[in-house]
Amino acid sequence: MSYNQRVIWKDHVVERPRTYTETVNGDNSKTFTPAPGEVLQQGTPQSATNFNTMDEAIQHIAVAFDELQMTMQAELRAAQDEIATLKAQVAVLAGYHEE
Repeated sequence: MSYNQRVIWKDHVVERPRTYTETVNGDNSKTFTPAPGEVLQQGTPQSATNFNTMDEAIQHIAVAFDELQMTMQAELRAAQDEIATLKAQVAVLAGYHEE
């Protein structure tokens, strides 16, 4: 399954008339059932395929972020080491030394 297959989610929209069917129950209570409505827009199915596609995309982004963060931390450590080395060399050249 490809993680770059974007699902354009749509709400399921039904226009329901404000009419009801009345049913008298055996105990003389009444049940009101709304009249069926007209589907104005078919919603996107909430399916394992759609959710798995989304989860896979999130997983790829999380892995890429972790790799980027590790690379940045390694580069920061290397820069800090280089700065410390340069400071030590400047101190030697200037006749100072840190203790």
